[in-house]
Amino acid sequence: MNWTVGMTEAKSKLAELVGQAKYGGRTFILERRGQPMAVLIGVDEFERLQTSAAGSDNKAQSPLSSELQRRQEALLVRACSLRERLGAPEDRLAELFADLPSEEDAFWLEIQEAR
Repeated sequence: MNWTVGMTEAKSKLAELVGQAKYGGRTFILERRGQPMAVLIGVDEFERLQTSAAGSDNKAQSPLSSELQRRQEALLVRACSLRERLGAPEDRLAELFADLPSEEDAFWLEIQEAR
């Protein structure tokens, strides 16, 4: 359901409206003099819409069934959420590699011999 809010009210209640959009899933249409000017939605809804729009652009070209496309879109939304919360995975790889033994370490020879 969409909620209509005037710009003056939106200015005075911005933090409250943002909270309701983010955590309550509400959509607010911001008006000035009775004319719709903008829409306030939570970032999760925004990402879902972006993913959905990108998916609809690729549907004609995609060999995937509609069910697999839906699952792919859900995975992309989840990946975006994880990236936002945890950061980019490549940033963390450097930390992981820093803890590995050097190339000259006997550890690597033992691994190769175990194959």
